[in-house]
Amino acid sequence: MIYNTVKDYVKELCGKPENFLTASFFNEHVLIVADYCNQLSRLLTADNEIVCISAYLHDVSAILDFKTLATHNINSSEIAESFLMKIGYPDDKVVRIKQCIMNHTTPIRIGERAIEDVVLSNADAISQIINPAFWLYFVFKIRNMGFEDGKLWYLNKINTNWNLLIDPAKKLIEDKYLLLNKCLSK
Repeated sequence: MIYNTVKDYVKELCGKPENFLTASFFNEHVLIVADYCNQLSRLLTADNEIVCISAYLHDVSAILDFKTLATHNINSSEIAESFLMKIGYPDDKVVRIKQCIMNHTTPIRIGERAIEDVVLSNADAISQIINPAFWLYFVFKIRNMGFEDGKLWYLNKINTNWNLLIDPAKKLIEDKYLLLNKCLSK
């Protein structure tokens, strides 16, 4: 099954010692994005196969080389294309997955792009909101920020993401967001 092939590929990449984001990135981000892609694709009647494969591959560039973070959406879409073509995935679906990955870095509103792009971009933002443990690790350990700067960075990140999320995405995580925002705003 294509899901398992893609999932195993990304999990293996995450487990490599050169992955600056650490092996935990797979469970702490990739799987969470895939889970919310599943939920949102059902709510919005998006193509679940496209969004779930995109979810697994959306950050592959940063996993392989953290220095590509600034352009990881572009690089990840190219890596995804190469990988999917290599395993014989249909060309028309590869194009849709590339587009989805290219557009995932900021939550997209319904009607602005393909519904699959909306789903992945919102699921990615949800993961950054609902999993503070990894993102605080990211800001303090990986980005080496001090406590106040790191806390402010993360608070700004979750508030910006929250304000851009579509209503169905907000409904899925509202309780978690409100609690986290309250805790971080003290």
